[in-house]
Amino acid sequence: MMISNLPRDLVEEILARVPVKSIGAVRSTCKKWNVLSKDERFANKHIDKAAAAAREKEYLIITAGGSMDYLISVSIYETCNKNFGLSINPKAISIERLGHSGRTVFISQAFLSQGLLLCVWSNSKSRLLVWNLYWGKRRWIECPTHCLNEKFAFGYDRSCGSRKILRFSNDSPHMEIYYLSSDSWRNYDASFNRNTIKYTEPGLSLKGNTYWYARDYESKDGFLHCFDFTRERFGPRLPLPPCSQSFHTVSLSSVKEEKLAVLFSPWDTDSALDIWVTNKIEPYEVSWSIFFKVETMQQIYHGFNSSHFFIDEEKKVIVVFDRYDEAYYICGESGPFRKMYPREYLYTLAYKHVGCYVPSSVQI
Repeated sequence: MMISNLPRDLVEEILARVPVKSIGAVRSTCKKWNVLSKDERFANKHIDKAAAAAREKEYLIITAGGSMDYLISVSIYETCNKNFGLSINPKAISIERLGHSGRTVFISQAFLSQGLLLCVWSNSKSRLLVWNLYWGKRRWIECPTHCLNEKFAFGYDRSCGSRKILRFSNDSPHMEIYYLSSDSWRNYDASFNRNTIKYTEPGLSLKGNTYWYARDYESKDGFLHCFDFTRERFGPRLPLPPCSQSFHTVSLSSVKEEKLAVLFSPWDTDSALDIWVTNKIEPYEVSWSIFFKVETMQQIYHGFNSSHFFIDEEKKVIVVFDRYDEAYYICGESGPFRKMYPREYLYTLAYKHVGCYVPSSVQI
C-alpha cells in the first residue's frame, strides 16, 4: 500500500515521529501533509513526541554575518572519549536588520518564552517581532511612541496563557503592556521607583515572567527583579547567591524554561568562576544551589569576559562564550575547560544567547 493511501490516523502517527527540525520538509512534500501538519491537534501530538524522544537540547543563539543577523541552534554532544563538543546547525535562519537614520541597527534584546521568540531593535522606531519558529509565523508590532533606553519584558498570564509584552524606560514616566490576543497597547501604572534601580542587562523570560539582574543606584547592591505577567506587577528585590567576591559581570541563563542560572565572571584570573542554579524561582521567592565552580581562571584566557552561557544539567556541562576572543569554552564535570573556535561554520560571531528551545503550537 502506498503511503498516500494510508488511513489519516496512521499517517499522523508516522509524521508525529519526525524530528521537529524536519517539519518544514514534511510540509513541502505534498499538500495533504502540509494541511495535516498545520492541524493544532497534530502539532500538540508531534511536539509531545519530539520532546519525549529528544536526546539533544537546542540552544538558540543570534549571530552576525555580513549584512544580516542569523538565528542558529547549538547542541551539546558527548564524544567517545567522554569529552563534550558543540554541534552547530549550519541551516541558519536570516533575520532582517533594520535601517535607521542611514545606519544599520542590530537586535538589542531577545526573549524566548514557550517557543515564541521576541526580537527588539534599538533606535529603530521601536519595531518588535514575535515569531513562532515551529509554525514559521511572524508578527510585526509597532510601538505607539519612541523613547531612549527602552526595556522590554516578554511573558504570559499563567491563569489563561495570554501572551504579553511590557515596555518601559527610566527616561520616561510611561509604561505600557501589549496584549497579543487583542493586538493592542494599554498604559500601565508602575508601583515602584525606577530611578533607584539600574538594569545592567536585558531581561530573561522564565515560567511566564521576566527576570533582570539589577543594581541599586546608591548602594550598588545586586539583586534579581521580576515582572509578574499574571498579576501585572513588579515583585520585590530577590537575593542573589551568597557570593562574597567582586565580579566583573553577572549573566543570566535558563534551564529548560524551568530554572534560572546565574554566572559570576571574576575580574582577574586569581578568582573563581561560579555558576548557580535556582532550586525554586517565583516572582516573590528564590532559593539557590551551586552548580559549577572554577577555582582559578588561569586555565582560561586572561581577557575572558562572558556575554552569554548555557548549561546542560543532566550532562553536567557548561558552555560559555567569550565575547572578546569570539570563542566558546566548554567544560564537563570531570574535565578542564576546552577552547573551541567553530571557524568551519558560517555566522559564528555570536552576540546574544536566547535560550533553550522548546517548540510551541501557540498561534500568533
